[in-house]
Amino acid sequence: MKFKENRTLAWILVIVIMITSVLISGYVSLSSQKKKVLNSFYDTMDNDLNTKSSYADNLAGIASRYLDSNSKYITDMSKARNMLLEAENPQEKYVASVNITNAASAIYDVLGTMELTSTDDRLRRSNYADILAVDDILRRSDFNKNVDEFNEELDKFPASIISALTNIEKADYFR
Repeated sequence: MKFKENRTLAWILVIVIMITSVLISGYVSLSSQKKKVLNSFYDTMDNDLNTKSSYADNLAGIASRYLDSNSKYITDMSKARNMLLEAENPQEKYVASVNITNAASAIYDVLGTMELTSTDDRLRRSNYADILAVDDILRRSDFNKNVDEFNEELDKFPASIISALTNIEKADYFR
C-alpha cells in the first residue's frame, strides 16, 4: 500500500496538524495576554516603586544625620530597598514595598521624637507623605484586576488545556 493511498494515515496527519496549530496559536495568544498584563506592571507600577524607594532613601539620609548608621532603623530600610532591587516578580516587589513602608514609618516615628532642624523636619514629613502617596497610587492600580481576568481566562476551556500543555502559568499578583 502506498502512502498516497492510505486515507487513515492522511486523516491522522490532518488531525495532528490541526491540534498542533491550535496549541501553537493558543500558546502565542496566551503568552501575549500574559505579557500585556505584566507589562502593565513594569511600565507603571515598577516606576512608582522606584520612586518610592528614592523617597525612602531620602528619609534614611535624614535619619543618618541623627542616628547611628548601624541603627536598626537605617539597616531595616537598607534591607527593604535591597529586597525591592532583587525582587523578580510583582508579588516579591509587593513584599519589599510593604517592608519599605514599615521601615519608613519607623524612621518617621523615631525622628518625630527628636529635635530636628526645621529643614530636616520638613523633609521628613514630605518624604514620608510622598511614600504614602505612592502607596495610594499602587493601591488604585488596575493591575491586580487585570491579573484576575487573565488567571480566570486560564481556568476556562480551552485555555486551561492549552496552558497546561504549553506551560503558561498564572500571573503573579501585586499583593
